[in-house]
Amino acid sequence: MPYSLLLFDYDGTLCNSEAAILHSLRQVFAYYQVPLPPNAELERVVSLGLTSPDTLQTLHPSLAGAELAAWLLTYRSIYTNEGEELVRPFAGAHEVLAAARARNIAVAIISNKGAVTLETSLTRLGLRADVQLLVGDGSYPDQQLPLKPSPVLYKQIVQPYFASVPPAATLMIGDTAADLLFARNCGIDACWARYGFGDADACRALAPKHQIGSLREIVRLLHA
Repeated sequence: MPYSLLLFDYDGTLCNSEAAILHSLRQVFAYYQVPLPPNAELERVVSLGLTSPDTLQTLHPSLAGAELAAWLLTYRSIYTNEGEELVRPFAGAHEVLAAARARNIAVAIISNKGAVTLETSLTRLGLRADVQLLVGDGSYPDQQLPLKPSPVLYKQIVQPYFASVPPAATLMIGDTAADLLFARNCGIDACWARYGFGDADACRALAPKHQIGSLREIVRLLHA
């Protein structure tokens, strides 16, 4: 069955936000005058595709409660004011979304990133108009829905929104194990974006149906 709905991850899949994330992490540690973890550890944690609170806690395990909340607020402020402008769409992003639109294939963004940041970034980069549904951390604050890899977002938000699209016609494109596990938990096909941030061994172990070495390769899947 050809795909009629594409679910894209944002960080490391549709957009290259690595520089923005690493800059913001370095700055938040500097702000609180806490020793910065080694670059290799920063990059490893970014590759996990965690939420911002989980990323901060993984890098600084003693953070909790009010202190974690303060760090999170500072991190998000730094990202918004300094980091976000470093984000760039991967080559082919506009082309892929245009190809989907031309074939009447719906597009959604499913990300663990903050919803407001997603809206700002996608709008600045000229990508928002081609996205029918955007789901991020805080998109539905009254429901407190768990994020990827939990399938709840798919079952409670995505499926009702695209009610005519069966799971067999839905493809999740992501670069981390969290994205591929999300697809598995939802019962939909997965496409691993090898060019992103994810740990290669962890992603291969999940045996995604498709792999791409560049974002433009998605176009060939639309012809399948």
